[in-house]
Amino acid sequence: MALKMLPPSAYTAPRGRSSRMIPEVPAEGTRCVIALRGEAGTPTRPDLCDVLCRVAADRTGDVVIDLAEVTSNDTAIVRALVTAQQLLHRQDRILTFRSPPRLVTGVLNVLGLTDLIETDDPVQR
Repeated sequence: MALKMLPPSAYTAPRGRSSRMIPEVPAEGTRCVIALRGEAGTPTRPDLCDVLCRVAADRTGDVVIDLAEVTSNDTAIVRALVTAQQLLHRQDRILTFRSPPRLVTGVLNVLGLTDLIETDDPVQR
């Protein structure tokens, strides 16, 4: 699974660090968008947790997890996302999911989190 902040031009890795994603958010943005790509599984959980913790600690505003390009996921990733949602909720911030594939939507449904999926209807946001 690859993690990338959107837009790509808005972040850079500090000198001396690997190409592992470092969250940077454009100053004009009111929300942070984190795109997940590929297989979301236990081996990638530490990177996701690191990004989510940095965003929760260092940024303001709501957080969007873009799931459009996730090809598979496991419970480790879902637990990380649920924990992030709870943390952001305590900060009076909202975590939403954008474009989850059917597999992920099913997991969110089982967990009662489908109300966090973004819709195209501005009334429901």
